[in-house]
Amino acid sequence: MKSCNCLILYTTLCLTACDPKSAENVVDSTSITNAGVMPTVSHNTISIVYSSIDGGNTWHAFDHGIPPDATISSFLVQDDKIFTSTDYDGIYLIKRMEKQWKRIDEDLPKGIDINTILISGKTFIIGTLSHGIMISKNDGKNWESPSIQIDTPVRALHKMGSLLFAGADNGISKSIDDGKTWTHIYKGVQVNGFTELNDKIYAAVMNGAIMSDDNGITWKYIYKPNTLHDISNDGKKLYAMTLGDGLKSSDEIGVAWDRINNGLGTLNLYTFELKTFGNKIFAAQWYGIYSSDNWGKTWNIIKNGLPDSTAFTTLEVTRNGLIAGIGLRKK
Repeated sequence: MKSCNCLILYTTLCLTACDPKSAENVVDSTSITNAGVMPTVSHNTISIVYSSIDGGNTWHAFDHGIPPDATISSFLVQDDKIFTSTDYDGIYLIKRMEKQWKRIDEDLPKGIDINTILISGKTFIIGTLSHGIMISKNDGKNWESPSIQIDTPVRALHKMGSLLFAGADNGISKSIDDGKTWTHIYKGVQVNGFTELNDKIYAAVMNGAIMSDDNGITWKYIYKPNTLHDISNDGKKLYAMTLGDGLKSSDEIGVAWDRINNGLGTLNLYTFELKTFGNKIFAAQWYGIYSSDNWGKTWNIIKNGLPDSTAFTTLEVTRNGLIAGIGLRKK
C-alpha cells in the first residue's frame, strides 16, 4: 500500500534523492516463498524483489519475470499464490514451486498506478492513484470500475470479516458487497494504512492514528500529531510508522507511545512497513531491511544477500519466510 502527502514526505526524504512517480504521491508503499527452490536473479543490477526462507537471516533475488525497472507497491498472499502489484507495470502472480512471476492483468488502463491489492471472496480489488477502485471477477484478468466509485487516490485496503475498508485522500470508505459499491464513512483526512487488533481497526492518517471498535461506524484519535505513513501490530502492540519522529509502539489503547528507533538511524530515515515473523520484528526501511529480537528496543540491519542502502517499501510474511520489494528508486 502506498501513502503520504508528497509535499511533506519529499521535504523529509530529500536528504537522499529519489525518483518520484508523481508530484502528489510517494510509494509506501502485503506470499509464499518457494520452499526448496532457489530464487533466480533476473538481471545483473539490484533486484526489485527479495525473499528469505530462513527466518530473515539470508535473502535471495526473487524477481524473475517482473520488469527490472518496475517498482513494487504491495504483496498479497492467497493459499499457494503470491500476488504483487506494481506502480505502472500491472499485477504479477507466482505460485508455490514456480520460479517466474507472470503478469495476470489484460485490460487495465495503460500505465495505471496501483497502490494496493486485496481479494474478497472471488473478487480482486485494487486501489489506484488516478482510477480509484477497480475490481476483477476472473482472477485479475479483466477489470472494471465499481458501480459506486471512490473519486480520489486510494492508498490502502483492508478486509475485516465481511467488511472492506478503503483509505483514500478524502478519508475512509466502506463496502459490504465485495467492493461493488462504497460508502464514505469518515471524511476530511488522508488515510495511508490500516491494521486490525482484537476486533478493533486502526487507520494511519495525515495527522496521527484513529481507531474504531464498532466496525467503522465511529472513529476516535489515539495518536497525534505526526503524520503516519502506515500502522501495524504484532498481536499485542501497535506500531506507528511516523513521518519525522521515527518508529513508535503502544498498547491497543494507544494512550502512551514509546519511540523504538534505536539502530534505525535518525528520525527522518523512514520506516515503510513492519512485520513480525517468529520471535523477531522486521522493518522495511530507507536503508534496507532491519530486524529486532527484543520487540523494537534495538535494531540491526540485515546484510546477507540484500543490496546496501536500498529503500525497501514493501514487506510481507510468507508461509515459509519473508518477501520484500523495492518501491522507490534512489539515484
